[in-house]
Amino acid sequence: MFYVNIFFIYSFLGFLFENIVRFVTNSNFNSGILYGPWTFIYAIAIFVLMFLDKQIKKLKFDKWAEIVLFYGIATIVMGLIEFSGGMIIEKVMHRVYWDYTNLKFNLGHYVALEILVCWGFFATIVNYLVVPIINKFARKIPSFVSVILIILFCLDIVATIVN
Repeated sequence: MFYVNIFFIYSFLGFLFENIVRFVTNSNFNSGILYGPWTFIYAIAIFVLMFLDKQIKKLKFDKWAEIVLFYGIATIVMGLIEFSGGMIIEKVMHRVYWDYTNLKFNLGHYVALEILVCWGFFATIVNYLVVPIINKFARKIPSFVSVILIILFCLDIVATIVN
């Protein structure tokens, strides 16, 4: 159940993050396609970043070189996830949930260099400071809580499809 818990924790943290950004910037962007308090593109991203971290650690660089390499690759990966997520949402939901065309270095609706630099930094901070804490917490969540979350998530997907 560890990975199920990781999925829900980061989906919820993504939901919180986006709502805080929306409040602070007074904007109306939205990448959440479900009704519940989860933005699961963040969970998908964290799984990819966890895999990336394991692969980079195998290279046995010194810590600073590892962090710089992680940042560079994470920046590209986060851009690919953001672009793919935006395209999928547009094709499936027929909506554009975020649009970076107003930014100077945009690469279309879904990706802009200005945002990628931030995503790479954010991913690096999360990977080296947040993931170790969350991993310990995720292992302590009782299985029945995970099952309840799975059921709620599935109901949310059904409600989204129906509506």
